[in-house]
Amino acid sequence: MSMVGTITGVGVVSADELATPAVAELLQGERLRSLNPETKLLLAAARLALRDAGLVDGVVHPDELGVVVATRHAGLQDYVELFLAGIGGDDARVNPARGPQTGLNAPAAHLSIRLPAAGPNATLTSGAAAGLDALRYATDALTAKRAIAMLVCGVDVVPAIVRSPSARPGGAAVLVVEAEGVTRAPREGIRVGVAAVATAYSPRDDVDEASERALRDALRDAQLAPDAVRSSFTPRDADGEGVGALAQLALAVGSLRRGEATGPVLVHASDESCGAGAAVLVAYAQEGALACAG
Repeated sequence: MSMVGTITGVGVVSADELATPAVAELLQGERLRSLNPETKLLLAAARLALRDAGLVDGVVHPDELGVVVATRHAGLQDYVELFLAGIGGDDARVNPARGPQTGLNAPAAHLSIRLPAAGPNATLTSGAAAGLDALRYATDALTAKRAIAMLVCGVDVVPAIVRSPSARPGGAAVLVVEAEGVTRAPREGIRVGVAAVATAYSPRDDVDEASERALRDALRDAQLAPDAVRSSFTPRDADGEGVGALAQLALAVGSLRRGEATGPVLVHASDESCGAGAAVLVAYAQEGALACAG
């Protein structure tokens, strides 16, 4: 079974943790007044993931590190506050730094500048499947040798004005995905490979058809029969924002690393936008043999 990438690092930060000392340490030295919550969360989660992968102190050249971000709401709170300030009358005070923060791609742009990461950079907004679209974008970039490592990110801070009472305010999840065959010092523990990732969208607004097609394509590309999958992860409704699928991918990676999963793992997501995605992850021993294919 060939791999399209290896997940070597994971970082997850919730919006509730943004003011904690642990997250503040990750953001030390940054000019935080010019950053919105999404960017702060994404930067903290990315640094956690890079530490986990051992990609610190210039191990990867900035030109070889790319960023892809899945989101639905990035910049929305800034837009609302900027709009309200603009209609506030003669005494309204508008922070000029807020304008650029209203863009969906602002977190990805800040991340590329502040890490730095000068490789491929994209922001995707394709609903619940966006995280899996982002993973596919990353593996395509690695296969095309446009980068040797990609940060696959999901971030959303859902403003109270559009958040349901049962939903959490959001957060960020980041995976470091490295190209197969990149030689680095071996690390202890299990490695997690991406065997396949597929996304699908239904022109007939049929979410079941899109889900079935994404699952079928992912299993075909991984050369697996449906009964070979031992565990599956699906975002709950409250996690169905841009960060949902990435959070489930992070959980799946943790399960494989700890040996809790005993075979190939499936992560899939779909929503009312009739988009769906599926990814197959497998565990590797350090020498490269499958650790839990049986």
